[in-house]
Amino acid sequence: MKNFYFFTFFTFILRSFDASAQGPWTFTNDNEIWASTGTSANITTGATYSTLTINGAGNPQIVTAQANVNADLVEFASITIQNNSDNLRMRFIFKDATNTNRYIDTVITANDSEFKTYIVNPAQSSYWTGTINSITIQFRANSSNDAAVDTPGENANFYIDDITMFNPSFSGILKNSSFEDVPGDLANWSPNGNATQLASTSMAISTQESSDGNQSAEFTINSVLTGNPPQLWNSYLWSMAPNPVDNNSELTVTWDMKATSVTGDPKIAPRWRMNISSGAVGNATQRVTYGAWKSATTEWTTFTNTKELSTLTTFDDEFYDNIELGLTLKNGAVGTKLYIDKIVTTITGTTLGYDDVSGINSSNIKVFPNPVNNFLNVETSNEIIGMRVINMLGQIVIIQNGTSKTLDTSTLNTGFYVLKVVHINGNESSIQIVKK
Repeated sequence: MKNFYFFTFFTFILRSFDASAQGPWTFTNDNEIWASTGTSANITTGATYSTLTINGAGNPQIVTAQANVNADLVEFASITIQNNSDNLRMRFIFKDATNTNRYIDTVITANDSEFKTYIVNPAQSSYWTGTINSITIQFRANSSNDAAVDTPGENANFYIDDITMFNPSFSGILKNSSFEDVPGDLANWSPNGNATQLASTSMAISTQESSDGNQSAEFTINSVLTGNPPQLWNSYLWSMAPNPVDNNSELTVTWDMKATSVTGDPKIAPRWRMNISSGAVGNATQRVTYGAWKSATTEWTTFTNTKELSTLTTFDDEFYDNIELGLTLKNGAVGTKLYIDKIVTTITGTTLGYDDVSGINSSNIKVFPNPVNNFLNVETSNEIIGMRVINMLGQIVIIQNGTSKTLDTSTLNTGFYVLKVVHINGNESSIQIVKK
């Protein structure tokens, strides 16, 4: 039923890691916590969806005061409707901590023949915080927010199929590392470049190819540039908590890649940019580092790139307090499609902070292989939200956030370490590992 997806970039009219979705409200033989109060519009239940009939209302809407959404943990709303009217605007309204209405407008299509899903991001508002109970989904005529029209016909209406609150996934230093968070959309990933660069390579989501889940990032080569190719950035600044890290720390980026053709040698390189918190060389405020190019194959293949955060000796005094990852494609032949999926990132160093290694609590986890040479696998019945590795001096040498149960240990020196696993319920498990 949910055939089309729209990720909307919207304007806030007023100044504007929980892993499970909140809701969903599926409107199956029940309006659940929603009502059509405040207007002449009327909502009735159906077997698989509810029908909101405009009935002459200037602002037909469904309202709840019982949403109970933890806005500090949930960023997005997914709203699935079929618009059987001439109206072109949907408004997501919530009451903030001061009981003031804040709202986001979203363009919708009119006179639909099937259900469509719209993704709204209220978390871009600073007022989206604490517990949100009052939410309204309202419909208006157009971009001028004129009163809704009761056309065509006498029974213009909206079918309401599903409202779900959900949170993006995090892994390592990335948000949405496997391109799965928003169906059919790049979500937080942002193409970057000038008009010529962006025209040379289209970037989108593929639902036809993936090495993990149902989606991957798709690069389509429209023309081959000799230099300065466009980039795809994560648009998420990962904080180097608890302390800034030095340039001697290393970033390991692992990703799966496949191309429809290897003619012209299409290749991908990671790059990252960091805010300089202290020790800047010259007047620089940001440092950008370029990883090594990796040539694609015509089958899904895993690639790894490990490099210091910035050039040694040149930037030895610099410390960085956040980091953002990007990807760049170059070469290849016109018409080639290249797919990226399942990006895993790990920061390794000795300035990542300190932790206690005296207590071992391995009752909830198992690891293999141990001793380990490269990738370590973790088995646990509890969901993981992060891992860190500590050496016998108490120095944190690896930090990996996110739900991945695989850890790349290839950058570690031979010896004994303690792996600490953080679970979604806040509990920690720990176990000793041996690096070969």
